[in-house]
Amino acid sequence: MNESNFNLQSQAYKQIIGKILRNEYIPGQKISQKSIEKDLQLGRTPVREALLRLRRDGLIYTIPQSGTFVTKIDLDAAINARFIRENLERKIVYEAANTEDNLLLSQARDAIALQEKYAANGEYNKFFEADEEFHKTFYLTTNHAQVWDWLQTVNTQFNRFRWLRLAISELPWNTLIEQHKEILDAVENHEPERADAAVARHLHLMFEEEMTVLTSFPEYFDNLPE
Repeated sequence: MNESNFNLQSQAYKQIIGKILRNEYIPGQKISQKSIEKDLQLGRTPVREALLRLRRDGLIYTIPQSGTFVTKIDLDAAINARFIRENLERKIVYEAANTEDNLLLSQARDAIALQEKYAANGEYNKFFEADEEFHKTFYLTTNHAQVWDWLQTVNTQFNRFRWLRLAISELPWNTLIEQHKEILDAVENHEPERADAAVARHLHLMFEEEMTVLTSFPEYFDNLPE
């Protein structure tokens, strides 16, 4: 595969997975290669290769004589991904709070400011992106960018859950913002134990809000509790 084809395949993959994450392609929806080609304005080969990769990732599946479908959100996988991220990120922020050179933390402050702006405007897609930038800052601060990149490969189901959480108006966005402020304040003031506890509370929020999300979108999930 030449570099041009590889770049087009990567572009197709990123765009499709982004649409799955943002529920533009909703869990359980039937999709077709032709409709995606038209949607993305890309050719058959890069889209086909991207779909093969997404099938390997478990984000789409094919039923013979029926078609290709977006997988539902695997709740067990989302819970396990949250467990991995919580335990890693607690160590990351603990390390960040013990780091003297915190020049990169200005990016975390900027991300919070953007979240406040997007919350006021109801722009949950941009709010989510700013949320990701906030958390990524601590991995960059501690020279663990590769860990962040690795997390993205296991975080897909958890992130799909998080996206739905933002779509539910009765779950306050300000809770997330205030928790971010607490984490950043603890890191900037070199209080690792407080930073650790703040991250644990923040990432444990999934359990506290789980039933609200599941009740609102039961058709989007596999492995629902009985």
